[in-house]
This record gives sequence, structure tokens and C-alpha cells, in this order.
Amino acid sequence: MALPTLFLSGARPCAKRTRPALLALLCAALAASLSAWAAAPSSAGTSRPEAGPSERRMPADDPVPGAPRVKHAIIRENALFFPTFSLFLDPDPYVVCKEFALFFNTVPDPGRGPGKLRGLIHLIYQRSSGPQQAETMFGHAWSSDFKRWAVDTSAFAVDATAWNAAHVWSPSIIRHGSKDYLFYTGVDTLGDQRIGYASTNLLDTTDTEWDPSRVMVWQASDTHWAVPEPWTYGYITQFRDPFVMDDPDMPDRLLLFYNAHDSTDGEAGRGGLVVGVARSEPGTVNAWKDLGYLPSTLVRITHVGQLEGPHLIPLPGTQSGWRLMFSNAGSPPGESGETTLRFETLSPGASVSDTTGGNWSAPSVLAHYLNGDPTVFGWSGSEHLRVGDADYLAGFTAWGPVFQGIAIARMKWQGNDFTLGGSLTTEVDEYRSPAKDVRLSLVAGSPPTRQVRFAIESPTALEARLEVFDTMGRNVGTPLSGRLPSGHSWVNWNLAAGSGTLVPSGVYFARLSFPGGIRVAQVRVVR
Repeated sequence: MALPTLFLSGARPCAKRTRPALLALLCAALAASLSAWAAAPSSAGTSRPEAGPSERRMPADDPVPGAPRVKHAIIRENALFFPTFSLFLDPDPYVVCKEFALFFNTVPDPGRGPGKLRGLIHLIYQRSSGPQQAETMFGHAWSSDFKRWAVDTSAFAVDATAWNAAHVWSPSIIRHGSKDYLFYTGVDTLGDQRIGYASTNLLDTTDTEWDPSRVMVWQASDTHWAVPEPWTYGYITQFRDPFVMDDPDMPDRLLLFYNAHDSTDGEAGRGGLVVGVARSEPGTVNAWKDLGYLPSTLVRITHVGQLEGPHLIPLPGTQSGWRLMFSNAGSPPGESGETTLRFETLSPGASVSDTTGGNWSAPSVLAHYLNGDPTVFGWSGSEHLRVGDADYLAGFTAWGPVFQGIAIARMKWQGNDFTLGGSLTTEVDEYRSPAKDVRLSLVAGSPPTRQVRFAIESPTALEARLEVFDTMGRNVGTPLSGRLPSGHSWVNWNLAAGSGTLVPSGVYFARLSFPGGIRVAQVRVVR
């Protein structure tokens, strides 16, 4: 069930002020969405938490014992779990998550003693709808396992600095030199968009101390191709969605990928956003050089009217095999959440910063590339995170089907290609765990399917549970519950559900859970 997404799906305002009639329409859409939430069954067999019950609210300190007092109250928020992904939801059920950034670092851990560190996954996200309809605030959530989150809902907000006085959008985080930088889109009181940053010595929990200045570093007039005041957008500057990464060709310098309205489409009298590229000047993040835009992202090639949220993913352990991910954002005609995310692949030997035409492939729809994997249904904007040797792909679920939050899935690489559905959740130091090399795979046979056989490899004996779920998250079988021996073993499933009846043809997901991790495999049953 796709919920109304008039202002939840990434669409940006294109007028200097919102009309009262539009506000009424948006409120009606929100009411309909909330009614749908209340009426719809959860596909994970659980319901949406109520807003901030006392047992989830925490005093104004970090959940780690011995941590110092901090500025904001934080809220405990457990993720929801589906067969191939976890789902983070804002603690306020009236607020939805939009553009976001994932980041991993190590921070001091007073609970373990002086000088001890712990790894943290950070999720900084744009709070939207309901009491945050004006989109003036980023939430900051942190976790060590993707399961249990601590959330500061007022971590970062607009301030009096003119370039970000009205809205803050689309965060991107990077460690550069001795500081962590939060790049984001700032919107002024006229609606015009620019890119800048806030910085801190260490992105921690609510102990984070942001430097006083909000620094604007990049705007349309700094380029030779972006239109500063496009008439096709009501003379409002379209210049947003920064993604900042280390430059693989020039150490100690950064690359900035972003979206802007281009002169090519402007001269043709049509709307459209393309991906621009800039490089930081040596020794600073305050000065940038315009590298142009990627011709492969022009509207006439992508057929995407509102291209948003660019980011890049390389092959694991390399600086090659790059994919440029982006979104067919908003609610364009014909879109239903099936084809929202797309990507282009960089030609072998080409540089990610080279904006010469022909370096990038034609766009591919992510869901088609993944053979219709339902994991990515409804995603409208994505991000990537690498922790040790584990890769994660995440997306905010603007199209539902039930909840609108941030879904996080494990990526499983096979050569140059990937699927989703590896370990759903993992401690961030799993790559040092004795169980890190546990493997789950499917011994496939020719259709029709009469029995499914799983191959499991474990470096040590473990207590484990192997369950099979349908695409709605319902358990249809538990082939293993008990001791898993070390070495190679095999587990058979006779396709019988709990009632004893055979499951019908379709796609199923097997989940092997054990202390320290989870492994997932996709199962196709063909009668």
C-alpha cells in the first residue's frame, strides 16, 4: 500500500511561499497517511511505536554508563526487522525520515575505562512532516549494531546564518584532516539553495561540539553551467544534495557531487537537474574548483525529471568499478516506488572526476538489476556505508509500503555485482569476531523445486537458528534450531509451512542467526 507522498517523497518546494490551499491539502494527506498506518498490518508482525513513551525516553546523558552530562535528551529507538533489512523510524510517529547520511567512526568509551574506544554507526537524517514539516532540523541517531539506536531529535537545526536560515536538507559526512565535516544544503528565506558545512573535532553522541561558523562553500554562480535563478523553477535556485568523498586521484583533496539545474535544459525551456562535480583546492575545504557536470545525467538521457541524491559506490577494497546512484525523486507521473532508484557504471580506466561525455553507462533501475528484489521497493534516495569488510546500502522509504523510515540492508558482492540480503545486523567489530567467516548458501537444483538444501560453513561450533520467511515477513519454516557444528554442514527444508502444507511458488528468504551475526539467502520456489 503506497501512502500519499505529496511532501514525503523528496519533492522540493518551487514557490516563494506555500498557499493556504496547499497547506490544507498537505494536512489532509498526512491525516490519510496516519489512518493508513493505523489500519495496515505490519509486514514484520509488529506495530509502529507510540510517540516517546517514558520507558524509551532517557535523561540528558549518553546511554553508556559513566558518560558526562550532555545537552539534549535522547530517546531509545529499536529498529524494526524484515527478512532482508532493518528499518529505522523517527521516535515521533508524525515525523518521517528523508535525506540522510551514514557514517562510522570510533569514539571514547568511558564505560570501559580510560583510553578505551567503541565503534559507532551514525545516522544523520532530515526530519520532515508533522511538527517538522518546515524541515528545519536534522536528527542524529547512533548505534553499534543497527538494532538499538539512541536518538537526539534536535541535534542540528537552522540558525541565523542567512544561507541556511529557512531549511537544512540532505546531509553528507566525511572525516578530513583532523575534523568531521557535515556538508548539507542550506536554504535561505527566499528559497534559494546553497551548499556548505558545519565542522567538529569529533562526531560523537550528544557530546558533539560544532564549531561556531556555518560555512557556505558552493553556489550556482560559482559554476559555469548551473542556472542561478531558473525561470522554469519560479526563479528559485536549484542547487542541493551534496555528496562529499575523498578524491581517489588526488590525495588530501575532496570531490563534491551535487544536483543543480543546468543551462542546457534551461535554454531548452524545461526543468531538470543534473549531477555536478567540484574538487576542493589544496589545503582547504572552503575553496572549490568547478569540474562541470556529468552529461550522462541530462534529462534527455535519464528521462528523470527530478534527479536527486547522487552518491558513489566502488567495488570493495578498490578504487574501481564505481557506480553513481541517484533517485527519480518526488512523485513523477508513472512512478510507484518500483523504479525510483537508478545507477550508472563508470567505464574501466575512467576517473570519477572526469566529466567528459561517454564515461558513464546508460542508467539501470536498481530493482531490475536486483531481479525484482522487494527489499528496495519504495526507496527514494539511498546511501552506502562500509564498515570493515561489510557493505550496507540504505534508502528512505518514501513510498511505504507501510512505514516511512530508513531501511538498511547488507550488500553481498559476487565479483563486480552485488545482491542484498546478507547479514541484516551485525556488531560493527564483527570483522574481528571468531564468527566473521560464517557462510550461508543455497544448493540450487533444477525446477520444479521439491526440496531446498542449504550449505553452511562455520569456523567454530555455534548455537544457531535457520528460519525461512515469505516476502511479507511471515515465518514459514524453521529447518534448524540448535547446535551448528564447525566446518561444513547441510540443512534440508522440505517446503512445508508450520501447518504442514507446502508453500506455493515464489520468493522466500532464509535467515541464519547466531551470536555475533546473521546471514541471509534468497530462495526461489518453482512448482
